[in-house]
Amino acid sequence: MKLNKKLQLATFFISIFILTACGGGGDSTTPNPVTPAVTAPLVPRITPQVTTPVITPVVTTPVVTTPVVTTPVVTTPVVTTPAVTTPPPTSQVLTGSWTTQCQASTSKTAYDEQDRFTFNGNKLTTNKMFYTKGTNCKHKDEVQRVRLTSTIALGETVNPDTATVYTKIDITPTKVFLAPMTTALTSSFNNTGYTGNGSIYYGYGQTEWYRYYSTDISSVEAARKNFKINDKVTDIYQISSVTVDGTTDSERVLKLGSQGGNVDSDGRPILIAAKIIAYRQQTTTANTTQDAGLTGTWKYPCRKGKGETFYAQLKSLVFDGNKLKTFIDFYGYHTSAAEECRRDPAYQVEIESDIVPGNKVVIAQNNTYFKIGIKTTSVKVRVTGDSSVLRSFNTTDPVGSPLNFYEGRGQTDWRKNVWKNISQFPNAIEELNIGTERPDIFKITTGTGGGKELKMGDYYGIFDVYGRPMSLEPESAVRQ
Repeated sequence: MKLNKKLQLATFFISIFILTACGGGGDSTTPNPVTPAVTAPLVPRITPQVTTPVITPVVTTPVVTTPVVTTPVVTTPVVTTPAVTTPPPTSQVLTGSWTTQCQASTSKTAYDEQDRFTFNGNKLTTNKMFYTKGTNCKHKDEVQRVRLTSTIALGETVNPDTATVYTKIDITPTKVFLAPMTTALTSSFNNTGYTGNGSIYYGYGQTEWYRYYSTDISSVEAARKNFKINDKVTDIYQISSVTVDGTTDSERVLKLGSQGGNVDSDGRPILIAAKIIAYRQQTTTANTTQDAGLTGTWKYPCRKGKGETFYAQLKSLVFDGNKLKTFIDFYGYHTSAAEECRRDPAYQVEIESDIVPGNKVVIAQNNTYFKIGIKTTSVKVRVTGDSSVLRSFNTTDPVGSPLNFYEGRGQTDWRKNVWKNISQFPNAIEELNIGTERPDIFKITTGTGGGKELKMGDYYGIFDVYGRPMSLEPESAVRQ
């Protein structure tokens, strides 16, 4: 009996020991955030004769607080890659006027064509002149004139230092003007049923076309589409050298891209056109070995001359050193030629220019002339005629006529007998070559009466690719 009790007591203490060893009743911290499994306590088998209190240990499951791990906000510094600024190609090599040779037109069948490209900064003015076929592009045989103004942007140069080098250029046309130069074409333009028959040069349904006068058709939808107004045209150009008169000028020949051939992903030609060749207008080289014999005053007879097709004119030239002053009185319409320059003039013009007398050119035996460069610096105009003349000046289209240089210039504040300097008006600057040398020729001979006579270049004749007249005017100015 005593032995049984001892065994029971021993069994009790062993059970307690086992419970203590297996329980979680401590306050130790478990590193694992997962709540540990609770092991149920072992309850000893108790003999019914002995009342042994059942001690259920309180197992306190520790609340494991998972620490909030704060991930530091790593601020990635914004690395600004400095822009690599590549200086854009300079347009200075393009600055000036470039003229193509007279050749059969590819855009207007059965006509000859001569184009002139004038670059100034980021501006390009393209003048296309169409002539009766086979007339060698004489000014008097001009049929139609087209003027397109554009902005340009130069791009990278491809294949530098090779024979195939070219520079990318983007051309965005902004305005287009057409001028019919014959009575027949003017009538056709005013016929709303007349079309270009595949050409883009026609009246576009407008009914106020006048001979010699340019009309702005930039707002006409069909014209905007045909001339790509405000649409970027991708092209290329190449400037190369050519030998002329034994000299080489590296900026003399301009070639554009070959249209209708292979293009890159931007639709840009990748080949230079063989036929679109323009020659740069050259300045006159001064001749220091002779004074040219120009000094003094020279006066023309009453005539129709350069600068006006409807008005007769009296014109005087005054040469003094390297300066030229030109005075022109324009007279209104008269049925009698003898009366044309005898009444009061309709308006007057005064022009100041710098001149550079050049070298002698021998065409054939006893047929010589001198080159001369004339750079206009100032143009002033005064209306002196009746109210109809004043009204005409105040309502003239800003572009006006290619042959009537001085009327209106788009200004509406003309007053009678008040001089206006038109030298600052953009359309006058371009059309009157203000600030740009215009190449011309002259010849001084002895008249039948023993006096000296002067002839300048013929405005209605033929011009070379540099814009210089190839023949002398028929009328002479007599030294006073």
